[in-house]
Amino acid sequence: MSRMTDMLSRYARLLAASADAHVAHQGGRVARSDDMWLADFGGAAGFANGATLLREPKDLGRLADEAIAFADRQPGSGLFYFWGGWPLPEPVAPWRPDGHPPLMIREPLERPSLPHHIEEVTGDAAEFEATLARAYPLDRAGWRPGLLFGPDVHATGWRLFLGRLDDGRPVATSAAYTHDGLTEVNYVSVAPEARGQGFAAAITYAAACADPAASAMLLASELGLPVYEKMGFQVAVPHFHMWAYDR
Repeated sequence: MSRMTDMLSRYARLLAASADAHVAHQGGRVARSDDMWLADFGGAAGFANGATLLREPKDLGRLADEAIAFADRQPGSGLFYFWGGWPLPEPVAPWRPDGHPPLMIREPLERPSLPHHIEEVTGDAAEFEATLARAYPLDRAGWRPGLLFGPDVHATGWRLFLGRLDDGRPVATSAAYTHDGLTEVNYVSVAPEARGQGFAAAITYAAACADPAASAMLLASELGLPVYEKMGFQVAVPHFHMWAYDR
């Protein structure tokens, strides 16, 4: 097994573990086969709804059809994704192409001391979710309060972080899930009024360092890529191929 294939397999297992812990706990649906894992909150949830390839696809058409059938199995709106680190051709409708973000990794590190107010959310996650919905933003047509993070989400192993301005207003979010020596960094968002003030790095560090013994992995947006590179993240897989289905 090549280093890249091993990296993709480990990341896929991390995503599967985090989905099993989170989506199912929130009343969503999860399914897994030897080829892919599928997760659906039943509403707009950023990149959390989708089918992730666990290995290089041998019958791509069949897998894409199975993903559509899974996405249509219950009422819900928002995007549903089909993605993986292996090259995907131009999709056939109803799928559409949706980018090729790099998969990045950061070796274990201690969280640096930064002047921003970042706190771990240990109680009700409603404020965290409302901040994420505004800053990300989530598709309001399909998102509803409590869809992603119920009051007992902490029991799933997910850790949530919230950044505030000096006046106490919440403006930044991130989340972390650790499995088998890897931490998934997800739900990174900064509200428009707080961008350019270092919150992106500060809130990402909080999640990336949630387990100081684990390497952190994330998919980088175009906006976040230069921030992550300055933080020491390196590209592990140059292109994580993505299709999207507008439900």
